[in-house]
Amino acid sequence: MLFTQGQVRSLLEIPFETLRRWREHIPALARHKGHAPSFTPGDVVALALISDLVAQYGVRPNALASSFDSLVQACHGCSWMMLETCVAVFDATGVRLLQASDARRDLGEGLILSAPCRPLVERLRARLVDVEPEAVQPSLQFPPVPVRGGR
Repeated sequence: MLFTQGQVRSLLEIPFETLRRWREHIPALARHKGHAPSFTPGDVVALALISDLVAQYGVRPNALASSFDSLVQACHGCSWMMLETCVAVFDATGVRLLQASDARRDLGEGLILSAPCRPLVERLRARLVDVEPEAVQPSLQFPPVPVRGGR
């Protein structure tokens, strides 16, 4: 399943200009060019994490462009099912995706930022369900009546 640019903006609740600027600063997103660029589920999770870091912590995408680039590359071919068991770990050398069960022992030393992907995936799934129109069957205006067959 691939997502269009409009779907990504809708899921992440970001304006067109924001996604355009991210595509300028993050080389892995620059490959999404053309009339109808498409994004993998992994790309959407990476963008959701970037969106949260920007909105909640004031991180500027151009300041961490190389780490964000590594994040998008690491997530690109991954399914949501695989990513929801992962933790993105940012450190001085870049970013790594670790299984949540391994993250505590493989964090290393020094200052790190650890972000579990499960809440992101759950939020994206919930938004996808909200986007789908509900098929409501209208009530019958009169009760059903049995019809006898034959002439």
